[in-house]
Amino acid sequence: MNDDVEVELVKDESKYGMPLSEEMHEVLFSDPEGSDLFHQLTPGKQRTLIHVVNKYKSSQLRIEKSFVILEHLKSRKGVLDFKGLNEDFKNFNKNF
Repeated sequence: MNDDVEVELVKDESKYGMPLSEEMHEVLFSDPEGSDLFHQLTPGKQRTLIHVVNKYKSSQLRIEKSFVILEHLKSRKGVLDFKGLNEDFKNFNKNF
């Protein structure tokens, strides 16, 4: 069983290193202040937040999570606090 396998590595040229959901893209577009703060984060933190949004199948949930993330960044002047973000998600869910 000495089968040959051909592998091709291709450099990821995407902006974030992963797909950005249409919903998150639209929320970023509609909130310039939040978008600026998001883009001041390190690429790793940006990818983590994109992953948080992308894991939801529901378009409505992706919109809500994107909105909460940007509100979190604005309320903390661009400082990302994951524990605080989880609290913000919980508070958003309680209120809506």
